[in-house]
Amino acid sequence: MVSGAVSKKILIVDDDKLWRGNLTRFFSSLGYTVLSSPSCAGAMEVLPAERPDCVLLDFHLGDGDGGEFCLKLREDAGLKKTPVVIVSADPAEELNAYTAYKADGFILKGCSLAKIAAVVESVLRRVEMERGALECGELKLDPDGFRLFRKGRQTAVLPPEQFRLLALLLEASPHPVSEDEIAARVLGGRTDAQRTEAVYSLVYRLRRSLGPQLSPRVKNLSGRGWAYAVPRAVQAPLKIVKFQ
Repeated sequence: MVSGAVSKKILIVDDDKLWRGNLTRFFSSLGYTVLSSPSCAGAMEVLPAERPDCVLLDFHLGDGDGGEFCLKLREDAGLKKTPVVIVSADPAEELNAYTAYKADGFILKGCSLAKIAAVVESVLRRVEMERGALECGELKLDPDGFRLFRKGRQTAVLPPEQFRLLALLLEASPHPVSEDEIAARVLGGRTDAQRTEAVYSLVYRLRRSLGPQLSPRVKNLSGRGWAYAVPRAVQAPLKIVKFQ
């Protein structure tokens, strides 16, 4: 489970009873407190009472659309900050999940349970970053001032877009982050013809800010997106820390 989390609570909303049971057992084995519902209506009853740390939401449900349900949460003053990860069999829905439905994460249906857990924990880390700093091996990212530390020493103050991109890459490392997700989370969800050029330009500026030692770690994986490759010698679990 995400570093520092004690019995995080997850709500699984899926009308497939067998799959819902598999997810329940899997997340329970990871130490989560698991709630579940087969419908939007049932989930809406559970949410105010239980206040889960994250909602894992199937896109196609018997009584509604997962995207519309997510938007309904965002309009509720008491629930709008609840992290939501949308699950869909349609890869074209990834960008919509972030831009149209205001979800915090997207999972393509059919991926492994380990991948699902990784996305959920990535979302939870983003929530934790509001209260602390992200640490990955020798690097620390402090959201207060967008400061980058390496081996305990401040090495750069990054512009906000570069800071968000580096945080996104560290959260996913060693896995790549798709261009769609970078566009949605860092570039305001832009979908214009210059989107790819804008992502490349942002990566170029980040590499320049990181300097000659760190910049080679930001890599393009053809057709899969961008990744931050942590050298084996400095690999360590990603965690949230407090700065003194």
